[in-house]
Amino acid sequence: MKKFSIILIALFMVSGAVAQSCLPEGIYFSTQAQVDSFQINYPGCTEIEGDVGIGGIENDITNLNGLFGLTSINGNLHIGDYDYFMNPLLVNLTGLNNISSIGGHLVISQNIALSNLTGLEGLTSIGGDLYISNNNSLTSLSGIDNVTSIGGDVLIGYNNALTSLIGMEVLTSIVGGLYINYNNILTSLTGLENLTFIGSDISITGNTDLTSLTGLDNVTSIGTNFYIYSNDALNNLTGVQDLISIGGILLIGSNFVLSSLDGLNNLTSIGGGLSIGDNYALNSLMGLEGLTFIGGYLDICNNDVLTNLAGLENLTSIGGPLFMSQNDGLNNLTGLESLTSIGGELQIYNNYSLFSLIGLDNLDAGSISDIYIVNNSFLSTCAVESLCNYLASPNGIIEIHDNETGCDSREEVEEACGVSVSEIDSHQATVTSYPNPSRCQTALEYYLEYDTPVNLSIFNHLGQEVDVLVEENQYIGNYQVTWNVDELPSGVYFYRFTAGSQFSTGKMVVVK
Repeated sequence: MKKFSIILIALFMVSGAVAQSCLPEGIYFSTQAQVDSFQINYPGCTEIEGDVGIGGIENDITNLNGLFGLTSINGNLHIGDYDYFMNPLLVNLTGLNNISSIGGHLVISQNIALSNLTGLEGLTSIGGDLYISNNNSLTSLSGIDNVTSIGGDVLIGYNNALTSLIGMEVLTSIVGGLYINYNNILTSLTGLENLTFIGSDISITGNTDLTSLTGLDNVTSIGTNFYIYSNDALNNLTGVQDLISIGGILLIGSNFVLSSLDGLNNLTSIGGGLSIGDNYALNSLMGLEGLTFIGGYLDICNNDVLTNLAGLENLTSIGGPLFMSQNDGLNNLTGLESLTSIGGELQIYNNYSLFSLIGLDNLDAGSISDIYIVNNSFLSTCAVESLCNYLASPNGIIEIHDNETGCDSREEVEEACGVSVSEIDSHQATVTSYPNPSRCQTALEYYLEYDTPVNLSIFNHLGQEVDVLVEENQYIGNYQVTWNVDELPSGVYFYRFTAGSQFSTGKMVVVK
């Protein structure tokens, strides 16, 4: 019995050694000799509590076999990093096969002979970021095939031999952002088909051979921004057909052969701004038919062959300014007929083929702050309802010049609207609102010059009527109306006042 107990104790001691944590301060391997002697110097060490670095100025590390006993790293794992931590002789990561988890970041960088990630097959989770960059011989991501989730960002960049993302097939979620940037011969995003959740940005930038976005097929929402920028061979957006919402900015820029936006057909809302610029082959915005709401700005600039805005027919609201500039082929604004409100400036300049502002007819003048219509050489038709209403009751700066006759000055547009400056002034009503901004209630005051029917209504930034304060006949005199905002969310609202021939619109801010 005594002998049997001794054997059990011995077995317990051995099993304890198998799962031994160590090195809370971390360790750095700068030579092959240090890798080879690890199990001798740290017998039984399987779980490193701190950071691990591999790479050094002697550049003699050829294999990681000496690290075979490791099962987890609680800190960061850096295999190579910057120029002075390269591993020019390391061809694979065999030796790390038993590591199942990394608590911090995994950085694989500046390993110029590394052709694949073989050796990481046991890895299932990464608590921090995954950076795979500047590995000029890396052709495949095979080796990380069992990683299902990543707790930070994923950056795959500057890997000049990488042709696809095969090896990431079981990845379903990224808590941070996904950045696929400057991989010169990457032709597709195949390998990301099971990815459904991205908490932050997606950036697809500078991949000169990428022809489509196939691989992102199951992504339905993006937490913040979506950048599709400077991909020289990208000719369509196939691959994002299930995308419904973007929390931040959508930037589509400098994709020189992109001819349409097909692929975004199910996108309904953008929480931030939408910027479409420097896409010299883009001849249509078709693909955006499902878009109804943009929370920030809309900026369409420098798309040389874009002739109209067809594709935006269902867009009703823009939360920020509207910029339309340097689109040399744009001749009208058809496509914006459903747009009823914006949240800032209206800037239309340097569109050398634009001859008419038809398309902006239904825009609520009260939602516009300033107007700049400048240097559109052929623009002669500006007398659309929204602009005429704005000129009747302006909210800010007006600059109209260097356009064609009929739209070459404020006075010309006012004349085209059928109302002279003196007539406009005589029909403007003065409505004051205070306090503005308001937390609880706002008082609106006005004066009637004669007995008349009066309407005073409140609209939100979407152009939706949220309250009617006055709807009745009133007599000549001064009036004050209280608008209670207790149950309304914070935001920008607009009043519209009509009293016979008198008219006024204005902006009010609710702050909770």
